[in-house]
Amino acid sequence: MTPPAHPDSPRRFVQEALFVVFGNSAIALFLAAVNVQNFRVDFIYSQCLGLAIFLTIRGLCMLRRRTKPGLLETALGIPLGGFVGFALATWSNGLTLAEVMENYPQAAEISAAGAVFFGAIAAYYFYAHSRLVEAEAEARNERLRRMEHEALAARAELRLLQAQIEPHFLFNTLSNAVGLIDENPAAARTLLLDLSALLRVALKRSNREDTSLAEELDFTRAYLGIMALRMGERLQWRIDAAPEIGDIRVPPLLLQPLVENALRHGLEAKPAGGALLVTCRRNGTSLEIAVTDNGLGLGATCAGHGIGLANVRARLASRYGAAATLQLRESPSGGVAAILVIPLEKPSCAS
Repeated sequence: MTPPAHPDSPRRFVQEALFVVFGNSAIALFLAAVNVQNFRVDFIYSQCLGLAIFLTIRGLCMLRRRTKPGLLETALGIPLGGFVGFALATWSNGLTLAEVMENYPQAAEISAAGAVFFGAIAAYYFYAHSRLVEAEAEARNERLRRMEHEALAARAELRLLQAQIEPHFLFNTLSNAVGLIDENPAAARTLLLDLSALLRVALKRSNREDTSLAEELDFTRAYLGIMALRMGERLQWRIDAAPEIGDIRVPPLLLQPLVENALRHGLEAKPAGGALLVTCRRNGTSLEIAVTDNGLGLGATCAGHGIGLANVRARLASRYGAAATLQLRESPSGGVAAILVIPLEKPSCAS
């Protein structure tokens, strides 16, 4: 839908001028129906009077920095514009004002009455139309303000979620690294390298509204690498995503809550542990992401999914509306599959 023109825009001015020309032509046709012999004269007088009044009123509005004509612009614009238009039309017909007043005394009276009548109607129309345009512009600005407020709220919610997750996870990881330094220095080094990679990605995207799928997967790999060191042989994991879809833009911190949910409620609570698979693929105009585990099942997952999945759903609804979905399904091999579907977006420059 094309937005309405601003009251001061050139497009709006052209629209109003065309409306005046159309109205002047209608008046000329009406007068021609009464006196067919003088259509050319009636047409010239109608156009000159109407356009002169229109330009005069609009000029007064510009001088007074108004977007719509008021009483003063109308009271001055109609007689002043009418006189100028009458004089111009008279000259265009090869006559002078003196000749018209002498030979056609009623012409000036008819023109003055017509100018006042139709000028008042046109002025009211432009006034009402300007009010409508301003109301539409205000409604549009209000929608933009509401969308901006919702975007700010979503960013604040994301930062809150990051603040809730990262310190707890960071302290546990550092404690694990300290415990591994003496007994397994290689594992401690790997743990710290994964933590460094995770923090680097997190800091890189902290001030952005979206990130690339490749960066989101890098963050997830680092997170899973740390969790694999903590759980040992109880966790096997794999990420399956084609390189060509890495540029797809997605909201940040989208995968981590799904992976954490699968680990915490599906695999960590299972004595033997299990496997976790993250798959990403393009499906037409959508991106499908699946986080599948063979843990304790949907009952255990639903019992404690809480803020993580709820936050993901809220951010998806805020950004994509009903076009994005997140569903939890019972996996045929046991465990749970979290299926995320979001519409594809064009790549954007990183800020």
